Amino acid sequence: RGKKKEKKKYLLPLLLLFKLKMAALLPLAIGFLALISFKALVIGKIALLLSGIIGLKKLLESKKENYEVVAHPHYSHEEHGYGRSLHEAQKLAYSAYQE
Repeated sequence: RGKKKEKKKYLLPLLLLFKLKMAALLPLAIGFLALISFKALVIGKIALLLSGIIGLKKLLESKKENYEVVAHPHYSHEEHGYGRSLHEAQKLAYSAYQE
């Protein structure tokens, strides 16, 4: 019985110190979380403001769309003899299946 009382004698002050330490650190932790959340809120508002400015700028910009038309000569595959028509390709692909 004497050893149990001795353990309680040393254990109780340690537990009280731990509780006191936690009670002292809790406001610091809450303050740190509040600082981080405030920082995130400010950065979010800045991002929202910048995206709004960019969106308004794009809406109010004059809509000049220039399309460059480049003329390409049209070549027929039959004229030069280096291509096959679709009909020829189908005949070649399915020639083994014909009866």
